[in-house]
Amino acid sequence: MQMEKLMETHIALDEKHKIVLQENEDLKARMDKHKAVSKQLSTEQVVLQESLQKESKVNKRLSMQNEELLWKLQNGDVLSPQKLSPSSSFSFQSSGNSAPSFFSPAPTPR
Repeated sequence: MQMEKLMETHIALDEKHKIVLQENEDLKARMDKHKAVSKQLSTEQVVLQESLQKESKVNKRLSMQNEELLWKLQNGDVLSPQKLSPSSSFSFQSSGNSAPSFFSPAPTPR
């Protein structure tokens, strides 16, 4: 009777052991998947950070150019509309603001 009970306990423990091993394998697979996703997200973050830095540089440069053009406009350093010839490279377009926007088809060398 005692031997029979030990065999039943052994079989039950063996089944529990198999279940725990399977759960362990499942958790390892989930960890590997999370690790791969984390690595991918880190790589994407680096790319996005570099893109953000480049855009910030461009925005800063454009802001500085805008400030320079506004200063020139306020100090009479930009050609006035009366002095512009029809073949001038500048065109005036209203942007909805009170001041006109100046657009040049080609960048001017400094």
